[in-house]
Amino acid sequence: EELIRFANAQKVKTFLDADGEGFLKGVLAHPYLIKPNIDELSSYCGQTLSSDEDVIDAALKLIHQGIQKVMVSMGDNGAIYVDADHCYRAFCPKVDVASTVGAGDSMVAGFVAGYQESGDYEYAFHMGLSAGSASAFSENLATAEEVKNLFNTIHKK
Repeated sequence: EELIRFANAQKVKTFLDADGEGFLKGVLAHPYLIKPNIDELSSYCGQTLSSDEDVIDAALKLIHQGIQKVMVSMGDNGAIYVDADHCYRAFCPKVDVASTVGAGDSMVAGFVAGYQESGDYEYAFHMGLSAGSASAFSENLATAEEVKNLFNTIHKK
């Protein structure tokens, strides 16, 4: 929370991917983007988010509280991205998960890299989903080639 507030005062965009108390306190400082998974967002809201509409409503509430962008990872059920002007839903092909360690970090990194490359939030979201999923499907963090291959298989809803 303190680091996000400090960065915000310096006009630096912050991205929050945390769980538990780190997530709860970090959200209070209004980071630029948060990347909770579905369980973390459900816990934050105090209710099970069982539909896309529930997830979108929860994301919009966070946006109304001052967070600009919300990207929710939903395991093998894809991800949802919401900001004040956009809402995107996407899926990767279902494959066996090797490890989820680093997948959230990879999703955030893929989003940042995708946005720097294109300046387009939908493209950035798809890059984030690709990077996070590719890392979950790999024994180690994904390679650039694995991310690109997965990017080409994303389907939108």
